[in-house]
Amino acid sequence: MAFFNKNVGSAIVMLITTLLFTVMTVLMALVLLKVHRLYRGGGGSMQRAQEEWSTGVWKNASVREAGFNAVGQTAQGPSLPQYAAAVPSYPDNSHW
Repeated sequence: MAFFNKNVGSAIVMLITTLLFTVMTVLMALVLLKVHRLYRGGGGSMQRAQEEWSTGVWKNASVREAGFNAVGQTAQGPSLPQYAAAVPSYPDNSHW
């Protein structure tokens, strides 16, 4: 605690960093629990996951396409930024 009394600025930076790491850890744990519940709610098990991994179901194009379609239906808005069709051309002033 003596360090906090000598350099308050460093102490504040360390405390903010610690709090942010703690928040991120909690959020990652919540996301992991949510994914686990989604997988278990869909009838998944460790044995089934091992079978899918060993048989290469995840490499099947139709399975991947179905997964992408399912994700695409739940996503809202464009997944990639929309750019103009024509790319602007800039004058070449290269005097480097």
